[in-house]
Amino acid sequence: MLVVHNFPKLGNIKTMRLVGKEKLHQLIRTDDSARTWLCAWVTELANANWKHPTDVSHQFPNAQQSDTGHFIFPIANCDKEVCIQIAFQQGIAVITGLQ
Repeated sequence: MLVVHNFPKLGNIKTMRLVGKEKLHQLIRTDDSARTWLCAWVTELANANWKHPTDVSHQFPNAQQSDTGHFIFPIANCDKEVCIQIAFQQGIAVITGLQ
C-alpha cells in the first residue's frame, strides 16, 4: 500500500526576517552572558515561523507583549531587554530598541 504524506513544501515555509541586528552589537561585544543569549535568540528568531502573537508566547514564555505587534524579550542573566515589533503577515521582526 502506498502511503502519501502531505508535508509542506519547503518553499512555502516562511521564516522570520530580523531587521536591526546592528542595535545588538555593543551589548554582544561587552557582555559575555548577554552574547550567548542574544546569539541563540537571533538564531531562534531567524528560524521562527510565527503567524500570531500566541506563537511568540509559546516559544518565548518570558516575552511580554506591550502593544499590538510589540514584544519585549528580557535577556537572561542581564538587566537589559530587546524590544521588537513584528509584522506577522510579512514575516518581519524589527528590533526597535535595547533597554
